[in-house]
Amino acid sequence: MLLKVIAVAALAVAIAVAVIVFTMPKQGEPGAPNVKFTEFTPDRMDIKVGESTKIVFNVQNLEERSINGSKVLVVIEPSGYQPYLSISNPAIELPVLQGKDARTGQMQVAITATSSPAKEALYTVKGVLLVDGKQTDVRDFELKIRQ
Repeated sequence: MLLKVIAVAALAVAIAVAVIVFTMPKQGEPGAPNVKFTEFTPDRMDIKVGESTKIVFNVQNLEERSINGSKVLVVIEPSGYQPYLSISNPAIELPVLQGKDARTGQMQVAITATSSPAKEALYTVKGVLLVDGKQTDVRDFELKIRQ
């Protein structure tokens, strides 16, 4: 009985997290600086256990002013992926973007399949761009893991 209560509670938490992440707007928040991804591209979208995919991304400042305090969060859905996937750097602090059209240059993060919960698993990988804590852009892709 206790295990059923714990399982239901864990499921409720997972659903709440999924609802929050999936309802995040694709565009930036009102009043957020105009800073966007110019690229968020994986080199592979289908990997086997033991293999990795590298995500290359670039960010551009479309504001007239300098932008500091920006970062990219790499989020994987559904939650509970940790036993199966590892991320080289889930939170990347970006350099200062000096003025309009400044770019970070190509940056990268790697995701490695350490195991798989089934013969095949599908995850959504999101890049969330934040400036001063405000979401300014989101990019995503589907990542398939095979045994």
